[in-house]
Amino acid sequence: MWSGRAKDIFLKLEPLANKMGLKVVELDLPTGQNGVFRVYLDTLSGEKPISIDECSLFSPVVSDFLDANDFFPFRYYLEVSSPGLDRPYRRWDELHDAIGKTLKIKLSELVQGRKRIIAELVSVDDEKGEFTVRLDDGSDFVIAKGFVKKINEVWKEEKKNERKI
Repeated sequence: MWSGRAKDIFLKLEPLANKMGLKVVELDLPTGQNGVFRVYLDTLSGEKPISIDECSLFSPVVSDFLDANDFFPFRYYLEVSSPGLDRPYRRWDELHDAIGKTLKIKLSELVQGRKRIIAELVSVDDEKGEFTVRLDDGSDFVIAKGFVKKINEVWKEEKKNERKI
């Protein structure tokens, strides 16, 4: 789901992360001089959250990799961290692990009159390339892979606070 320069960096950085038992969850590229290049990591198994120590061990790997490949012809800052509480889902196969979780979904265009959805993921159909979420009213909403712009997990406390507003 990455494109352009981000995809090039991801394809070369991911094997390095995998060798360390990690996976690249998200990349934020610097937009110019003194920008920040952020690499968000998680454990490869996903069974335990990534630690600060694992991020610290991967940081010099990323730094050396970027220096050797000269992706950015300007000065930038590097940050390596966990994906956080509002974890993004950039890979189709990761959605299987998100079943039962509440997701915030941004669509690339209107689907049944909606462009943004906050709902619980109930199923993923790999063959059809679509997934189903359950809306607050109990109805199911099917979303095709091609309409997804961005998916983030909703932290449970955030969802509780939204309903109070």
